[in-house]
Formats: sequence, C-alpha cells, structure tokens
Amino acid sequence: MSASSRLRRWPSTVLAVVLVLGLTACGTSENPTLRAGDGGPTAQAADSEAQKIAAIIERKMKEQDLTGAVYGVWRGDELVAAGAAGDSPIGLPATLDMRVRIGQPMESMLSTVLLQLDGEGVLDQDEPIAKWLPDFPRADQITPEMLASSTSGISDYVTNPDFLQQFYANPFNGFTSAQLFALANERPPLFEPGKNWAYAHSDLVVLGEVMQKATGKPLGDLLQERVLDPLTMRDSEVVLTSQISSPFLHGYTNERGFFEDSSFWNPTAFLHSGNMTTTVADVATWIRALADGRLLSDEQHEAMMAPSTAGIGSFTKDKFFAYGVVHDGDWFFMDPSYGGYHGVVYYDARTQTLVIAYVTLGPTSNASTDNALPLGKEIATMLVPDRPPQV
Repeated sequence: MSASSRLRRWPSTVLAVVLVLGLTACGTSENPTLRAGDGGPTAQAADSEAQKIAAIIERKMKEQDLTGAVYGVWRGDELVAAGAAGDSPIGLPATLDMRVRIGQPMESMLSTVLLQLDGEGVLDQDEPIAKWLPDFPRADQITPEMLASSTSGISDYVTNPDFLQQFYANPFNGFTSAQLFALANERPPLFEPGKNWAYAHSDLVVLGEVMQKATGKPLGDLLQERVLDPLTMRDSEVVLTSQISSPFLHGYTNERGFFEDSSFWNPTAFLHSGNMTTTVADVATWIRALADGRLLSDEQHEAMMAPSTAGIGSFTKDKFFAYGVVHDGDWFFMDPSYGGYHGVVYYDARTQTLVIAYVTLGPTSNASTDNALPLGKEIATMLVPDRPPQV
C-alpha cells in the first residue's frame, strides 16, 4: 500500500481511497458537507485554496498519467474544495457523486465494531481466537486485537506467489475465506503473535470471520447496523460480488501488462479489508466519526487512538499503526489501492484538516506505487505548512 519510505508497503492490488481535488470544484445539493459557502472573506479564502489545490491536482494528473479523480478537502466543517477531474469512463467527465471501492478505511470500521462488541461482552478482543476458529494455526495465541493491529504474525496471502498467479489469471473470480486462509497458511508465520508488526490482509480476513462467528451475523449486516446506519452513510454498502452501483468512478490499470478497465475486478480477493463501495462524502463522514469517536465510549476511543504498538518493531508513541490506522504525530493516514484505484486520506487532529481523494490510473501510470499519495501529501502540506505529514 505504501512506498518504501512509509510505514508499510502494499502491493498494487490493494484497494484505494485517494484524495484528489478536481480541476473545478462542484457541489451537490444532496449532501451539505459538499456545498461551498455563498461569499464573504471566508469563502474568498477558500476559493484561493481551492484554486491552489486544483493546480496541484492538474499537475499531478499530468505527471502520473491519471485518468480520473474524485475528491474533497475540509477544515473542520468548512468545505475547502470538492469535485471531480478527468474522465470516467474515458471520454466522459468524472463527477463527484461517483462511487469507488473504499479500501483501507473499512479496516478502522471493523476495529470500531470489534471495540463495540468487546464493550458489550460479546467478543473479548484479548481472548484467543481459538474459541471461534479452533483449527486455525496458533489460534490459542492470536487475539482479535492482534488481528486489528497487524501483530499476529500471520503471513500475508497477497504476497503469496500462488495467490498472485490465481488473481491475475482471472481477477473477476471470487475467493472464499477458506481459500484465503489456505493461501495465508501455505507459508510459515512471520513471528510469534504479538512480538512484532507486519501488515497482512490475512489478519482482516480472520478478524472478519471471528466477528461473524461471535455474533452469528454477516459482517455486512454488522457494519450496516453499527456504522453505516448510525452515521447515515446512505451511499455505502458492503458487496461480496463485482457489482458497483452507478454512478461509479471507473478503475483503470496496466498491472497485467496491458491497459484495461478494472472496475469489476472481484473485491473478495481482499475479503473484509475493503469490499465496500462508497462516495467521497461518505468517506468524509466516516473519517470524522473515527476522529471524534462518536460510535465508541470515551474509554474505547482513547484506546483505539493510543500508541498501543509503540515499542514493537520501529514504532514509537508518535509514529505507529493500530486498529487499521497509521498515526504520524497529530496526523493519521490511509493509502489503499486496488485494481487501478489509488487513494489517500490525511486527517490532522489539531486543525481538523481532512484530505480525501480517489484516482484511477492511465496507460503509462506506475501501478506498483500509490499514485494518490504525492498529490494528497502536497495538498496536506499546503494546508498545514508548519506541521506537514511525514508519511
């Protein structure tokens, strides 16, 4: 997911959430978070920032040969800029209301539901998963909290050559949790549970299955009841097929050696770590809720944002990964990508600055790196120049 200089690296086949501001801002009357002001000094300042953001996006799209983008930037409740740029599909302009495959932000939703279930006594996050998956290797040592924070040591099936061969041979084919378990366990564990850190999509597959068994409900229903409905995220839905409702931002990629529309690649290849479709407006709703902890008790939210992995590997109290979120001082960060969708989310807790964008690749784009990251980082740095993000 990330470049080598960042906290973790995801292969090019990981789901994307990218904040790219469009060449022209466009609002929507259906979502007040995407409506600009009506004039005055504040609106004029926002217009100036929006123009600068648009210039960054235009330049980055040309430099990286990107096909399309949807975006939104906020400072607190103030909309700085929002819109779409480029084409989707090729030949037609992209629009702000287009859906994308959410990717990594879904991971923090899983962690939020995990903490809720823990608080209700339904599922103890510190109890070994053997209670729910007794046949899984080392189930008596691995806990749900380890799965949520990538400290289980389970090998990542996404980097397994067998998985990559199967996936690229037919990316429209679906995968079951049993198949992904088998691919994860084909290779030895990376370390003893809780002793180190390594991002693994395998963790999210296992965590999702544990939560389903503990509650007797499909994960999609849990997320709908506990996250999407309470936050009125009407344009978001968990999908276990290739379907994505219109209008949607078309994904394009060249990672199989030729340029193709990858919009309908099957999301179950990354089961429970991004098989949700959404809009930029709904992602913004989620990130705000994640930041202020409105779906958790104060104690639970404090625990979720605490540097619980500090001291593991190279992590410190200021730079760490926990419960599906990369933390860098006052910033937290996400950069998922999958099948031609590349994305980035930056949120600064001190100024409540939020940058979100999704972009899609072009024929000559480098599919092996997150093309949204440079764009999002430059925008975040422009908006918070005294404390820019380092990841």
